[in-house]
Amino acid sequence: MNAKKLIPAILAVATLVAACSAQYALNIKVRSTPPVRKDKVVKTDAQWKKILTPTQYTILRAKGTEAAFCGKFHDKKEPGIYICAGCKLPLFSNDHKFESGTGWPSFYRPIKEENVWYRNDGSHGMDRIEILCARCDGHLGHAFDDGPKPTGWRYCLNSDAMLFEAAKGK
Repeated sequence: MNAKKLIPAILAVATLVAACSAQYALNIKVRSTPPVRKDKVVKTDAQWKKILTPTQYTILRAKGTEAAFCGKFHDKKEPGIYICAGCKLPLFSNDHKFESGTGWPSFYRPIKEENVWYRNDGSHGMDRIEILCARCDGHLGHAFDDGPKPTGWRYCLNSDAMLFEAAKGK
């Protein structure tokens, strides 16, 4: 095999190994279909557009992203939880937030693992793991295997995919 054919083959294998390693390191179950839930929220695009802001719709329903360091929650430190902007399911807590330096709110775990689900995302020429709300299937962001202990996870999220509820009594 000549070098012109060998290099692409090596790169393809390296990409596959990296993708598999990321999924294994995160210990997550990547799925191709959403989880079945009794409280599933299903709406038409027209219904979503009525209840979401244009930016929320672009992120949650059209899988958009906000610019780094521009989201309202990337540096928020107030005690409280982040809920899905689409269906109000509790997703993440400021107790599990950390400064990743990426410009997006980053957490090392969700409030409850069953409140999110994961699928492969090959968009934009990248191999990533997409994070979605388990109740409304809204796009939240992506998971990476470079987070801090204790989990090693980095849930890199879009501020406009979430709403913030301040902790009561604090």
